[in-house]
Amino acid sequence: MPRCSVALLLNIVPPYRVALLQALEREVRRLTVLVSTGMEADRSWKTDWRGLDVRVSRSLTLPYRRRHPDGFGEDLSTHLSIDMLPRLCALAPDIVISSEFGARTLQACLYRCLAPLLGRRTRLLVWATLSEHSERGRGWARSALRRVMAKFSDGAMTNGASGASYLESIGFAPERIFRIHQSTDLDRFADLDTTTRPAADDDERPFRLVTVGSLIQRKGLRPFLLHLIAWCEAHPDRALDWRLIGDGPERAALEALVLPANLRLTLLGDVAYEDVPALMADADLLAFPTLADEWGLVVNEAMATGLPVLASCRAQAAEEMVTDGEDGWLFDPADPAATDATLSRALDTPADARIAMGEAARLKAARFSHANTVRRIMQAIETVWDT
Repeated sequence: MPRCSVALLLNIVPPYRVALLQALEREVRRLTVLVSTGMEADRSWKTDWRGLDVRVSRSLTLPYRRRHPDGFGEDLSTHLSIDMLPRLCALAPDIVISSEFGARTLQACLYRCLAPLLGRRTRLLVWATLSEHSERGRGWARSALRRVMAKFSDGAMTNGASGASYLESIGFAPERIFRIHQSTDLDRFADLDTTTRPAADDDERPFRLVTVGSLIQRKGLRPFLLHLIAWCEAHPDRALDWRLIGDGPERAALEALVLPANLRLTLLGDVAYEDVPALMADADLLAFPTLADEWGLVVNEAMATGLPVLASCRAQAAEEMVTDGEDGWLFDPADPAATDATLSRALDTPADARIAMGEAARLKAARFSHANTVRRIMQAIETVWDT
């Protein structure tokens, strides 16, 4: 197909997506990004679109609390964009890519139906960043609406195998599902100084774990800290330093736990996005104990830094990127005994073997580049355009 015009519908443009969108912009005739809000209130990121054509639509923001079947709660917001349909009619894009299955995608479906009546040819892709686990307990009404939107969409892009299985369950044909992994800007990690990582076991320095993300129940931080406490109590001759980058409502509960003398919890709070790679480079491994994540981009970032990853299998990034024993370790946070066993395997791995795993992780991360993501997006666009 000739170079096309693309309208991309998102909640916000997070900083980790800017370089990806710039790369996509270079491949199309025109890229217009329609967002529901400039930045969400619970985000510490600065708004920086770096020359992208980003337009903020009129939206209503409604807070709500979601209770996951696994027992954790989460305060969320939904953005009801009220002028997306007229904006799409004015832009007349060849391709609409709409994130998730909310009001903006419903209006994108309406535009997809109206376009032929207006003498226009257009195609609609849903960008469904989800997994089977993240969508558990969503309810019949939401599932029914998603089935309707699936009928009026030309295809869907999703992160991995779990996301693809979910999309099939709501009516997308397998040939209309495009598995496109999330990627990170690898240039951010190219020249990091990792000389503070020991080349051999060093009993004088605490073992450093790092975790990046909001301090919320869904991230599984409190249960994981209890596992660390138990491990440290069983290994009084070893010292651990767990560094948390981010903030949120779980901070007070984490600070309230009594720690053994050989375990230090360092709460760094919110850190500027550009400063995170250097903090990762100063760690020995990434701990990612999430209870549910549709992807988990910190896995990409840690592996790009040369860190092996101790990750929950309930993150699609871990399922798609981490090979247990080669570049990280996988565990199910719902299985306490298995979590303890995997934690011990990771912490008992000799430094030279762990560093080799980190190099393997770096090589793995290089395959999850923006260039590969954009190539797959363009293949999805071409496929639906030709149908």
